Order: sequence, then C-alpha cells, then structure tokens
Amino acid sequence: MGVNFIRGFFVILSSLTGFYLFPAHRGIGVLIGFFGALVIVGVEMLLERIPLKKLLLGVGGLIVALLTAILLANFFLLIPVEDPVKQNYIRFGLYFAFSYLGVMVGIKGVEELGFIFPFLRGIKGEERLLVVDTSVLIDGRVYELAKSGFLDYKIIIPKFVIKELHSLSDCSSDIKRQRGRRGLEVLNKLRQDENIDAKIYDADYPDIEAVDAKLVKLASDLGASILTNDFNLTKVAEVQNIKVLNLNTLATLMRPRLMSGEEISLKIVKEGKEAGQGVGYLEDGTMVVVEHASKYVGKVVDIVIDSAIQTSTGRIIFAKLK
Repeated sequence: MGVNFIRGFFVILSSLTGFYLFPAHRGIGVLIGFFGALVIVGVEMLLERIPLKKLLLGVGGLIVALLTAILLANFFLLIPVEDPVKQNYIRFGLYFAFSYLGVMVGIKGVEELGFIFPFLRGIKGEERLLVVDTSVLIDGRVYELAKSGFLDYKIIIPKFVIKELHSLSDCSSDIKRQRGRRGLEVLNKLRQDENIDAKIYDADYPDIEAVDAKLVKLASDLGASILTNDFNLTKVAEVQNIKVLNLNTLATLMRPRLMSGEEISLKIVKEGKEAGQGVGYLEDGTMVVVEHASKYVGKVVDIVIDSAIQTSTGRIIFAKLK
C-alpha cells in the first residue's frame, strides 16, 4: 500500500514538473511528465523481479565493462582518426557492446562466483543442502515429507531439472506429459509453501549433457546431498562419496514388519503362479501369496503370516488360510 502511494505521488509530482517546465505548452508538459513517470515506474517494477544480488553483480559488471571499453577506445584511437564523428562512433560502439557484455556476464556469473563467495548465491555455508532430481518431483512424496518436517534440509531445485520437467510436459507421449506436469505441480507446491525452505538454483553446466551427471557435479560443488528415486544415480553419487537419500529405500524401511504367526485380513485379487495360490496386496503395495486361496478371488479372507523374502523388486510375504 505504501509503495503504491509513493508511486502515485511520483507520477503526480512528475506531471506538475512538466506543467511548470513548459509554460508555453502546459498540456504537452503534463503529458510528458505523466508518461515519463509511468516509464520510470514500469522499469522500477521490472527491476523488482531481479534478485538484488544479481542486480548488484550486473551493475558491477557494467562498471568493469565501461572501464574496459574506455581503455580500449583510448588504445584504438592512438591511430589518428581525423573525423571526430568517426571517433564518436568508435567510442559509442565499444561502450554499447561492452555494457551489454558486462551486465550479462555479471548476472550469469553469480552462481560460479557463489561457489567462492557463498553470500553471493544466497546459501549459507553451514546449511544442510539437499538437491532433488526429476524422479523425486514426479513422484510427489517429497512435498508431504518436507511439509511434515522430516526433511531438515534446504531443498535445492536446479534449473536444469525444471527444464527437463518442461520438456516432459511438452512431450507427445501422454504418459510422459502427465509425469512432467505432475512434477511441475509438486515444484509449485514446494515453492509456494512458506513452511518449506526450497530454492531454485540457477547453476548449469553446459559442458555436461546428462542431467544425472549435472546433479552429481552440483551436489559436489555445494557439498550437498541428493534426494532421488533413481537406483543408477544413487550408485554413481555414492562412488563419488556424495550422500544420497533414496525415497524408495525409505518407503521400504517404513513398511510394517509382519511377524510369522500374525493374523490379518486380506482381499485376494488374483490367482498366483502356482496351482491353488491366491495373491493379495497390503496397503503399502507389498504382495502377499496365500496358499490354497485361488478359489477366494475377489473375497476377503483371514490369513496367517508364514514367512517373507526380500527381492530386488520389493518384499514378498507368504501366508496360509486361517
């Protein structure tokens, strides 16, 4: 409210200034002051969208570039140029080109400088950082986990992961498109929840093509851990001594451990591979194979846990009818 009041006051003051500066054409003066003030306010509102650290680095890059352009102009003009207009063209061209390059290099270099000066990247050195990959955002459980307070980390979402999600959301395949859109929805939830410390990170590695390799490189540079569902990424990161949190491993560990002899009720949904076997599933998705239960497909029966085995695809429980 206060900011809009100041903006409105500035527009009115600019209009009055135009009124008094052009006594012969007061109407035109008011219009010049009014529209000039709107342009300035518009630029100010656009600058609000640029992070302060990037803005300061952009200004710093501009100053360095202008100093460089002045030195180069003086160097080039050691060669006699009789026409002063051509001298001005040379100076203007150098100032203009180096101003653009200085601002862009300053803004884009913020993350690289951030590895040396942590205050530039907005991350404190003592913070625990967790880099999330595409599979975790598509999975969606990371939001509920972070919201519950179990993730005592600052969540880092790299720009190249967001780019991959956008590519999936625009894919011709319906399944991939749905996965990409789900990942973007989870990302928006993480960003909009004030109780979750999540940050989009601008760093990229153009010389590295694979997203997994970029994740490992970023985690190594930041001293961060990685949150993923990807088995291959887990192994690659562990080889490079990077801590990895795997949501699937956590889900497996959190499954209830049914003991031998324990009785439960289970719905038989299909026949098993062996004759007479019936198959049902627990709420967490664990498959239960029940002996002599094939005739009870579609019904709920009481069973007794016999044993369990752990396979590469998950846990399988074997049981008998009560």
